[in-house]
Amino acid sequence: MKTIHTMYIRIVLLLALVMATFTPHDDARAAEKKRSEWLDSLVVSTGAILSAHDKQPFWLQSNQHALFGREGNLFYTRLRLSKQGDDENKFDWSYGVDVTRRSGSDSDVAWTDAYAGLRYKNFKLTVGRKSEFFGLADSLLTAGPELYSSRAPNIPKVVLSTNGFVNIADDFAINAYLAHGWMGEEQYVKNAYLHQKFLYLRYGTVNPYEGINIYAGLHHVVIWGGTDRVTGFRYPSGIKDFAKMFFGKAGGSNASANDQAYALGNHLGSIEYAIQFKGYERDWFLYAQTLFEDSSGLVGAGLINPGDYLVGLSLINKEPGTPIKRINLEYLDTTGESMNSDGSGSYFNHYEYASGWTYEGYGIGHPFITSIPGPDYRWYAQNWLKGANVGMALEFSDLFNPVIRIAWIRQKGIMYKPHPAEDTFAFTIANSSRLAKNWTFEQAFFFDAGKAMEPNAAMLFSISRSFF
Repeated sequence: MKTIHTMYIRIVLLLALVMATFTPHDDARAAEKKRSEWLDSLVVSTGAILSAHDKQPFWLQSNQHALFGREGNLFYTRLRLSKQGDDENKFDWSYGVDVTRRSGSDSDVAWTDAYAGLRYKNFKLTVGRKSEFFGLADSLLTAGPELYSSRAPNIPKVVLSTNGFVNIADDFAINAYLAHGWMGEEQYVKNAYLHQKFLYLRYGTVNPYEGINIYAGLHHVVIWGGTDRVTGFRYPSGIKDFAKMFFGKAGGSNASANDQAYALGNHLGSIEYAIQFKGYERDWFLYAQTLFEDSSGLVGAGLINPGDYLVGLSLINKEPGTPIKRINLEYLDTTGESMNSDGSGSYFNHYEYASGWTYEGYGIGHPFITSIPGPDYRWYAQNWLKGANVGMALEFSDLFNPVIRIAWIRQKGIMYKPHPAEDTFAFTIANSSRLAKNWTFEQAFFFDAGKAMEPNAAMLFSISRSFF
């Protein structure tokens, strides 16, 4: 019955796509003004993933917000619609929906985006799940920022932020963000909260064709509150506890012994720097990130002798007609002595919040750092590694615009329990073909190979119709 139901949905959607192609132009023009007030974009897609194994290859899971789940073979139908605010207006509103019906051995519905937002001048309030990019990195070709990548499903949040970078002086701008989120039931500590804040600074001209921009930022996240699903202990989450958590202070008498000795909650953060050289023909973007876990990691190892680092370099080609549009190189090393100056700390793992830095079983941090499941929603991050990523975006014609990525990962296990090095190589080439007006055909090939794994390959095919 599920197969018949899914087939019926696909037939109805495809018929709708075909019928929409023959919509009378006069009627479309008459509705354009009214539609633009409520809808900026409407895209319907259907596709399939064919994999050699049950597990998806690396690049099929990375930077996808868990869109395709974990199953190797999958058929899906996807609907995306949104209205984005107009920055020219003093006050505006926005919303977005991105929902996918997935049909494999188990069928389900995945809500990637479901949010609404208000903007007044340079400030925004957003509620719900929303796809966002965090950190100073190449948003198109990066394997992922070190602290908060796009691998896991979007966490539901209430967010107060600036509207991106906002100038407070001629050559000085800030990008600020404060969020409260809900981690849900699929955690060792049930119904814990997410606290997230960052502040990025930018110095330099806003002219996109000349000058230098210098960036620096601090990104801080905390998992706090909730109930231990084994012992039943309730971690404090009152107003006074929020203030202690916000500033990284130790917990009070109602907190656990660990939180009284260190800081209330599971704290993580990144220190980030970048410099951008802008020109008429091309831009160069150089960036670096390092993690910290508490104040000792922030003031000590994070600034002076980092136990880890991610560095990246991007070339953005602006010349029209040039086939090479973008190149990105990245290197990640987490094999330093520790993220904290006192010798403690293990990236993305935590003694009490035993799900670590995961959401619904997906790692939130850098995709190179995978996690092994344990009982009661415990997850153990394999955080002792080195890795590199090379990406290239090309453009030859409407039919051939490939994006190529190659990753190398040398995994050594967990910081406190290392194992002999195991190398993995991951490759993908993805192409988007612009067909008839508003139609797009996407094709992608993925391949993984390594010492401790069987080679794995997968293919993705998708066709999309954009209505606006």
